[in-house]
Amino acid sequence: MMTSLDMRGFSISLYPADKADLDALGQPVALAAWPGLAAVRPVAVAALPDGLTPITPLPSDHKETREFLINCCHVMIAAEQDLNALDAKSGDGDTGSTLAGAARALIKAMDRLPLSDHTQLYRAIGLELSQTMGGSSGVLLAIFFAAAGDGASSGLPMRDALKAGLARMQEIGGAQVGDRTMVDALAPALDALGESIGAAATAARAGANMTAKLLRAKAGRAAYINAKQLEGHVDPGAEAVARLFEHLAG
Repeated sequence: MMTSLDMRGFSISLYPADKADLDALGQPVALAAWPGLAAVRPVAVAALPDGLTPITPLPSDHKETREFLINCCHVMIAAEQDLNALDAKSGDGDTGSTLAGAARALIKAMDRLPLSDHTQLYRAIGLELSQTMGGSSGVLLAIFFAAAGDGASSGLPMRDALKAGLARMQEIGGAQVGDRTMVDALAPALDALGESIGAAATAARAGANMTAKLLRAKAGRAAYINAKQLEGHVDPGAEAVARLFEHLAG
């Protein structure tokens, strides 16, 4: 099994050791780096201190918002295999599965969301993603929606709230336009959103297509891939953003 947050990762190896193996592994050695053996014991789960427990907003219904979110989720689910294939060129091959899994979880959580309060809805989506979406993309998108919710609660209109979410995500993640990430499609899309959703979709597609010409990534697993493997392949995160905006414009 392998997992990671910053793409350095760690691995866990399983071995069916018998008693003789365990006795040998438990012998003292001179190497300081050898950790020795430790018994696996049940883990005690402690409650978060007061003030750190996430505040769950009251659920509410809004037919149009529900349909909008479910349709967006279906776009990510439908794109699963295509995005995995793109990610296989420059990453772990699981971007599509990660986004589709988050979309399915969000659909299941629909009855728990404050659909009639968009300010709280941004935050609720961020909280849901932080608990159901894996990898660095899950963390960063959770930050994006949480910051967008903060912006909306301070009175910002939707576009400006989303741009505040993007700014916070970039501040934490470090990605800029040209680094071959979803930011390459999301930033120009939000810039163009003030004009129209069609303009935003066009900008997102242009930004995504541009990533196929970038021969060096500065973030994510693609940062470790050589130029020949990146050339001609759109970044899967940027492609996901472009497909979502194209759906909204359609």
